[in-house]
Amino acid sequence: MTLIEHLEEFRSRLFRVAIAFVLACIGTWIFRRQIFDWLLEPANLDRLTFMGPAQGLMTDVKLSLFAAFLVTIPVVIYQAWMFVAPAVGEVGRAFTYVIVTLSSLLFLAGVAFGYYAVLPVGLQFLLGYESERFEALPTADTYLPFITRTLLAAGIVFELPAATYVGAKLGLVTAPTLRRFRKHALIVNAVLAAALTPSPDPFSMVLMAIPLAIMYELSIIIARFVNPMVAHEEAMESSPLSDRLPEEDEAAAEDEPEDRPETRRDDERAQERDL
Repeated sequence: MTLIEHLEEFRSRLFRVAIAFVLACIGTWIFRRQIFDWLLEPANLDRLTFMGPAQGLMTDVKLSLFAAFLVTIPVVIYQAWMFVAPAVGEVGRAFTYVIVTLSSLLFLAGVAFGYYAVLPVGLQFLLGYESERFEALPTADTYLPFITRTLLAAGIVFELPAATYVGAKLGLVTAPTLRRFRKHALIVNAVLAAALTPSPDPFSMVLMAIPLAIMYELSIIIARFVNPMVAHEEAMESSPLSDRLPEEDEAAAEDEPEDRPETRRDDERAQERDL
């Protein structure tokens, strides 16, 4: 495909995502009150305050957009994968369905984990901090962005097994490689848990670090299932990307002595001496 054809394909995929997003926005706007109450439950609140004239309206708009994004996650993943799938060769329709389903379910599972496990503990610590000296007064422009960012972070964290499945299917990741870097992954998981948790208390960090470690171990199992006990080079050879890699005979031909300029010059000098 030419550059213009790629742009036309991207515009078509983006247009379909936009239509799904607009339809989802209409639905989430209708149920904005229920969504608002749902996001206030982890903090045991029934209402929020706002300081500006239009802040209440803008809060509902942003809330509807966030909920619509969650609803359209399967559409976004499907259209994004269908756009890049031709670049990695023939992968099969079943593989596409597995990717879309697995990615969507894992993202929603991460959102649910952040809502039911991380947020209640974190908000209890933050809103109850030094209550004899401070009075918590959550506002719409501070509370809801905090909640939505935490839920998005938890959803992205749970995408690790889906990313591993794609990498293993393309031969980029193998189970032995993931096992070899397990200790490094534990350190990275601890840093990510500290950065993603809504509060600095150790218990919330542990709640985020445990699923990160579980997701990594699950990724090892997935990689082993997709590429059972094969080396990285063998996985790349069986990958759909293998036809994009240079052939071994071409690479060997480049290293032949007769193709090297220094070798040709040495042969010419030897012929001159013989003459």
